[in-house]
Amino acid sequence: MDSIQWAFRWVGRQKWRLYTGIFLSLVSVGLIMAQPFVFRIIVDDVLLKGEFARLYPLLFTALGMAAAMVIVKYVSNMSWEIMSQEVIQGMRRDLFSRIIAQAPAFFRANAAGDLITKCTGDVDIVRHCLCWVFPGIIESLLMTVSALTIFFIIDPLYALCLFALTPVAALLAFRLGKKMRPAHGAVREQRAVLSTVVNENINGIRVVKAFTREDFETEKFTKENERYRDAQLNANKTWLRYAPLIESVSQFLGVINLVVGGIMVISGRVTLGQMQIFLSLAWALNQPMVQMGTYVNDAQRFFASCEKLIEIYYARNPIASPPEAVKASDIKGGISFKNVSLQIGGADILKDIDIEISPGQTVGFMGPTGSGKTVLASLIPRFADVTRGAVLVDGINVEHYDLAGLRGAVGMTMQDVFLFSAPVEDNIAYGESDAPFGRIQKAAETADADRFISSLAEGYKTVVGERGTGLSGGQKQRVSLARALLPMPRILILDDTTSAVDMETEKLIQERLRHQQRKATTIIIAQRVSSLRHADRIYILEDGHITEQGTHEELMANRGYYYQTYLLQQGEPAGGERSGR
Repeated sequence: MDSIQWAFRWVGRQKWRLYTGIFLSLVSVGLIMAQPFVFRIIVDDVLLKGEFARLYPLLFTALGMAAAMVIVKYVSNMSWEIMSQEVIQGMRRDLFSRIIAQAPAFFRANAAGDLITKCTGDVDIVRHCLCWVFPGIIESLLMTVSALTIFFIIDPLYALCLFALTPVAALLAFRLGKKMRPAHGAVREQRAVLSTVVNENINGIRVVKAFTREDFETEKFTKENERYRDAQLNANKTWLRYAPLIESVSQFLGVINLVVGGIMVISGRVTLGQMQIFLSLAWALNQPMVQMGTYVNDAQRFFASCEKLIEIYYARNPIASPPEAVKASDIKGGISFKNVSLQIGGADILKDIDIEISPGQTVGFMGPTGSGKTVLASLIPRFADVTRGAVLVDGINVEHYDLAGLRGAVGMTMQDVFLFSAPVEDNIAYGESDAPFGRIQKAAETADADRFISSLAEGYKTVVGERGTGLSGGQKQRVSLARALLPMPRILILDDTTSAVDMETEKLIQERLRHQQRKATTIIIAQRVSSLRHADRIYILEDGHITEQGTHEELMANRGYYYQTYLLQQGEPAGGERSGR
């Protein structure tokens, strides 16, 4: 019941359609129950007693009831359809909002293919049940109860003979339901795995082709596809073991009806017209039995899907704005790392980091891959929270700021540049969609992107492919830098921003950044000495520790990691003692 209540929480303004659908289901069942009584009068009074004057009015009544059933059924189906679409539209919207509001750790724990499956396949299963299965169950229950009530009123013994098989069908349906739920759970889990394999191969197609792993990936997909087939077959075999038995029970009902009814008519216990009612309404018992297996099967798919959707819906992001958040509208850009340590999955990523950065200062971070540079910078906009210590912006713990305001004050370029499948102009203005074109172009000029954008087929209106397909690595980096610069943030984090551009372009970009009108506190993460040499202070991170710090000149004199890196990049053999460790 919890799953049903959760699914119907989006009914909202469409509640009247839900009530209309239920009411029209009642009307439809009422018409179905009433029609056999017209036939009883025709048989008992018109045909057997010779009251032929009543024939035509009764026939027109029967035709009118049939036409009314068609109209009522159409309006009922439309009510359920529109209501279910509105519910699903709201459900998809809220699920998507919950997903994109999660912390990065959430996406490490949930594969993209699984999330896609939940927002598409699982939601569609819920819609199918809301639109067809639940109305069908309601009508079946109403018909069964109404038919049995009428049967017991006419003749209790006759009714008991027909009712004898109903518990058998119910027991088979109960057993079917117990077996189908885990079977459908296995199907949806394997469908998510299959979606993940497809998603990874599409996103990583260049790697696949570069290493000629098409055959390997095809074989991997084939294995997962076979597992999906086996899961589907297992679910279908389970259903096929029980569904024919349930249907067979319903067929026996017709035989019992004819035998018992014939005996009772001959004995004079019921009239031929009353037997006609039993024969007609036996369908009201027979049809629910036939459909019971399908309804149980679909209902178990619904519950299996809802369980997964509810997990996403109630997942909470531990990184959120506090109840009385500090507004981040007047941030100046001072940053302090106070004895900061961070653990992820039990592993120490950062250990005892103490750094003071003044507003407007430019600071560089260098170190081996995996030393914690990117993670350290990501603590400023709270992409993660520290395990110990504190990160302060303008003397205030970042955990006390309004999260949206804090992140709005920080401009970032990422190591893995991501561009949307949209015009270049829209990609640059992603953080400030109403920015005038003049500012967009100015940001592109600062990032040395204006020249190559202008040379594209449609200039700033040129649509780049998914993830920036059609642009070189350096071009994507410059568009990403322009995107970070456009909102004129107070804190600018540049993570390997110019690694794919040539030295001359890098030097030009650095000059333009240094001479910006509004000087932001700038954090540069890079492996090139040329990217960091003009920084006010440079920090070397190794194994999560700060092992060196100073200006370019001081670090060169220290002859540690920075100096060794400089020699390697100049093509000179590295050597000498490393100090400052």
